[in-house]
Amino acid sequence: MILACLVLSVLLNMFLVWYMYTLLKKLLFVSDNIGGFLEGLESFSEHLESVYSMETYYGDATLERLLEHSRELVKEIGAYEEIYALTQEDLSEAEEQEEQEGLDG
Repeated sequence: MILACLVLSVLLNMFLVWYMYTLLKKLLFVSDNIGGFLEGLESFSEHLESVYSMETYYGDATLERLLEHSRELVKEIGAYEEIYALTQEDLSEAEEQEEQEGLDG
């Protein structure tokens, strides 16, 4: 009976470790994509603002609403930047640590 419980416990723990690994892998994938997406969206917003400021299009209501919408979207997605920042900080710390070890060695 004890042996069966022990085996069941070990199997359950192995499953949970695998499941956590899978979730972390997905989180890192999403985090990397959010960063790239946010950069692209900010670039689009800046480009749209430069087009709107041109004499030909200045004051166009459609472009003005589009510009406002892109700003709101950048702000909304910026809220998720915290996830992106967490993984980037970890990567930066690891790179700094490797550099220090390289200098010491």
